[in-house]
Amino acid sequence: MKHFLSVIAVMTAVLALTGCTVIREMPMEQALPKDATPEMKLCRSLLEAFLKNDAAGFVAQLPEDTREQFDMRKFTFTRDYIVSTMGQPISYQYLTTLEFVTLSPHIWKIRFERKDKKGNIIHSEALFRIITGDVGQGKAAVIGFNFL
Repeated sequence: MKHFLSVIAVMTAVLALTGCTVIREMPMEQALPKDATPEMKLCRSLLEAFLKNDAAGFVAQLPEDTREQFDMRKFTFTRDYIVSTMGQPISYQYLTTLEFVTLSPHIWKIRFERKDKKGNIIHSEALFRIITGDVGQGKAAVIGFNFL
């Protein structure tokens, strides 16, 4: 019996010491590095406009032909739908840029916050892809974007 109680005590101690991991909240994206590419700067501006609900700022960064199909009204409709299902976007974080020859798919994580019916805060995250291309002379253009 003594041996059994010793085993239980050791197992309890192991579980108590290793069972919890603390994960801190993700801060807002920090400043871009000094050597940030034009594509990274464009992505950052697009994300900031999305978080701030700045339809004009978001749409202004799109190429003219894209603006014809994704105007301020479409931005508002799309963002309202996302907010109704995911919550308010509160922060973002750069994850990676995939390697392609002519295009650069940038993957970002956006964190959302909403309240459930009981008033409890719920967080959720979604991946957001922004595809950019270098149009020369140190300029970048948005080729496409979507939530994954």
